Amino acid sequence: MNYQQLYNKLTTQLREQLPTASVAQVRNQALVTQALAYGPNCHLATLATLLPVPGQRENLVQRLRRWLDNQAVTQQRCYTPLVRHLFAQWSGAEVGLVMDRTDIEDQWSILMLAAAFRYRALPLAWRVLPFGGTSAERQIASLKQVQPCLPDAKRVRITLYGDCEFRAVKVQRYCQAHHWHWQLGLKSDILFRQGTADWQPLQTIAVPRGERRYVQDVILTREHAFGPVNLIADWTSDEDTPRYVVIDQRADRHAWRRGRKRFWIEPFFRDWKSYGFDLESSKLVHPHRLETLLLGMATTTLWMVHIGQWVTETGRRPLLEARHKRDYSIFRLGRDYAARSQVLGWPLPIGFTVSY
Repeated sequence: MNYQQLYNKLTTQLREQLPTASVAQVRNQALVTQALAYGPNCHLATLATLLPVPGQRENLVQRLRRWLDNQAVTQQRCYTPLVRHLFAQWSGAEVGLVMDRTDIEDQWSILMLAAAFRYRALPLAWRVLPFGGTSAERQIASLKQVQPCLPDAKRVRITLYGDCEFRAVKVQRYCQAHHWHWQLGLKSDILFRQGTADWQPLQTIAVPRGERRYVQDVILTREHAFGPVNLIADWTSDEDTPRYVVIDQRADRHAWRRGRKRFWIEPFFRDWKSYGFDLESSKLVHPHRLETLLLGMATTTLWMVHIGQWVTETGRRPLLEARHKRDYSIFRLGRDYAARSQVLGWPLPIGFTVSY
């Protein structure tokens, strides 16, 4: 399948999944998605050389800029339907929502909500914000954007994971109202109370270095008196201080193991930055342009993970790595297989779903 044939098939697939997007929007999204899949970075001048349409490079760069500037290209129109399609096909017993923030130099912060999947994350919603921390209102807005796409919480366990930036009681109450579970980091000076004891900061929980302690049925913060909830105090040997986590379910070693999914978003960010799309060097300074570029990267990520899983399930993984190794992530497998398929004419699936 040559680049033109692939572009035509990718356009057809996206048109089926994005019913409210215009024909031009779908075509341009397919162009960017395909270019990102094969390009070494997300620089517009590089992507322009990979577009399967005729034209001088500068004209193609201008076409990409027009797409980035188009105010009608929004997550709600051009990406959220893919999220809805993803969860319509979701076969797992749990959806692990991971919320985190990453920064672009000292200018922008990206608030990301993603779904944990095979030691990586699938992008669901994002916001480009001025550099710095995010508010509970911004965080809840992202949760509200994704909530209608998620499976029924009575059928599939939904858990929100995040560090202490996302500890706000408002966020915990939102999860509670939608019958979600949550595991969120806490700062050591937050006050808690157990039973009729006095209020005390989390740092008073006695936990030796290298050990972990579980505390059940506590009330959090003097201001909100929220609970009962449970706590995990974990002091790993390579950390200077303990980590504290609030959890709505019983705090035990099983909950601690589930909580490690929060860290899967960190290699995902590396895939978008220095180990993949090289987002930090994009030089985009306008927030809408950056958000639209992220839309293309998110679409490409879903496609590459879909390919990576297909490669694994069909026994093609040894084509890319030794049988006794598991060095490559599912995202990396997807990108490498896509590249080899163009060289050797291998079959290449197009899709935006995953399975367990």
